[in-house]
Amino acid sequence: MELYDAIFYRKSTRKYSNKKVKEGLLEEVKNACSQITYLNKELDIKAHVVDRGHLVHFLMGKKCKVKAPHYIIVTSNKGNDYLQNIGFAMEEVVLKLTTLGLATCWLECNIKREDILEFVQLKDSDEEKNDTIVESEEKNEESKNVNLEQPYSIIAFGYPDEDEKLFRTNKDVDRKRISHVCRKLDKNLEKIVEALRWAPSVKNSQPWILYNNSNMVHLYEEKQKKNIKDNKIGMGIALRHFDIACNKFGLEVDYSKIDVKKRMAKEYYITATLK
Repeated sequence: MELYDAIFYRKSTRKYSNKKVKEGLLEEVKNACSQITYLNKELDIKAHVVDRGHLVHFLMGKKCKVKAPHYIIVTSNKGNDYLQNIGFAMEEVVLKLTTLGLATCWLECNIKREDILEFVQLKDSDEEKNDTIVESEEKNEESKNVNLEQPYSIIAFGYPDEDEKLFRTNKDVDRKRISHVCRKLDKNLEKIVEALRWAPSVKNSQPWILYNNSNMVHLYEEKQKKNIKDNKIGMGIALRHFDIACNKFGLEVDYSKIDVKKRMAKEYYITATLK
């Protein structure tokens, strides 16, 4: 199964078997996590595989609604579009796990940096980068907090419970129609946007909306009252689906921020220029 196919077969799994993933397969997961890619190269996003799931169960307590044998804790420093970049980076991993026959589920992250220091290796700070020297102690502290790795997302994975199916079987997915997702869409891009609209989002909010102008697709986020953090991660997930579909159909694409029209109740995210 290719990543593109996994977009349509993968589903969020909330009930897991206690059976642990075999060591060889777990190594493949760790390898996928070590090779993540994202757009903002100034960020330092890392995916930490926690093979002892009970550690996450303990930290999350009653808020741990999905108990799996293993988790991936995603950390990052803060920077431009860091949450969107987390979604973009980790959705590729999630889809790779789908191709490996593993179930996955994106989870809200309610744990803190200090909670995971005993079993996840994090930098004390990004002082070794020393790109600039800040004289003010106040600015130094602010800079340190920005560059500090913090946990922002958790992904559960493992084998589904015996009552759970691994793959989606119903192709009538509960998603907005393409005509609601993209305005004035070029027919040649329908397959690309079809992959994007299958992206998972918190409470299935589907906050993305696209505007197609010639060879450019402008991606906006529809503003929501709640779940701002997770919606932004969802925007990155959607963009990864778009990117995988472009790859599948041989379309070269560049991503950039440009001056675009402001739209009511929508926040501009990024523009994809198709070659």
